[in-house]
Amino acid sequence: MKDKDSTCEIQALLDRGGDVEIPPGFYRISKTLRVSSGTTLRAAPNARICLCGDTPRRRGDHLLTNSDHEGGNRDITIDGGIWDGNNFDPNNKKGELFDSEGFSGSALNFFNVKNLTLRNMIIANSTAYNIRAARIDGFVFDNIAFLGDRLHSNQDGLHFNGNVRNGKVSNIYALSKGQTNDDLIALNADDSMARVENLGMECGDIENITFENIYAEDCHTLVRMLSVDSAIRNIRFKNLEAGCRCYAVNCDAARYCRTPLFREDDRPGGVGNIENVIFEDMTVHMTADRGDSPMIILECSAENLRFNGFARPREKDVSPKSPAFTARNVVGMKVRADGGEYTARGKGDVISLDGFGELCVCREGK
Repeated sequence: MKDKDSTCEIQALLDRGGDVEIPPGFYRISKTLRVSSGTTLRAAPNARICLCGDTPRRRGDHLLTNSDHEGGNRDITIDGGIWDGNNFDPNNKKGELFDSEGFSGSALNFFNVKNLTLRNMIIANSTAYNIRAARIDGFVFDNIAFLGDRLHSNQDGLHFNGNVRNGKVSNIYALSKGQTNDDLIALNADDSMARVENLGMECGDIENITFENIYAEDCHTLVRMLSVDSAIRNIRFKNLEAGCRCYAVNCDAARYCRTPLFREDDRPGGVGNIENVIFEDMTVHMTADRGDSPMIILECSAENLRFNGFARPREKDVSPKSPAFTARNVVGMKVRADGGEYTARGKGDVISLDGFGELCVCREGK
């Protein structure tokens, strides 16, 4: 017997606002749950809220989102629960790449929210992004885990697009081996907004955020910072530990994506704007042999990009030829690492380091 549809029951509670409780149990959701301002939703740790697959998903569908994307919401808290995107069902399939009415595949979606808190939750079986957000100001994300046995493309953990600021993110875990199957943390200040997984998002600066205690056993990429024109500034990462199949940190400005954001010949001075971004106490190793592809790739302009306390356990690393750090396609960049100094004055200059403990990137002359 099919489980009853719990959508109307839960939505009626959310429409009232205030404190909403979801007790233990399985809840079948057929339409997007929408959370209004001034709502605190508390779900029991073993309450499983699952996106059913009765009908094909379309643009704007999610398991849960805020109620007013145009006018904005404020003071929303989601605490607890297992939020299941049910990517096993074929009706929950992500749309084709440029399908303007396609399903983005994102489980939880937040756009235009002030004062947003997410904590003590598991996001399971996401089709694409587990949690995506843009235009949010003042947020706390704490104790969030990602779980899923089926790997899908674009399966980011926390995916931030533009105009995201003033946040604290802590205790983020990929529980399943192989998760997340794209970026565990994505700071995409710029991106292709025509792509189906980005429909409803926007480009813009990302700033003033701290990240602490980030863990994955075997993710695709630990951190992506995507900046072409918009800034990523005043970001601090502390205590990161991960095995990575592709990159530990990817700052390649989406040069190698299916949807590049610029033509190289049009940007002789380089691209990107990364300012005051610090990684502290970062321990990473490669879980797939990437040949001579680096663990950390920098292909955009940076001022005061620092790594303090970088460690690479060689006994775990299965890609011994991978440099720890490579900078290329940058103009007028200086790298200081463990007492050495290196300069890339033009795009043809490459800086590649096998290992380091401390590293700082700044503009030449600084």
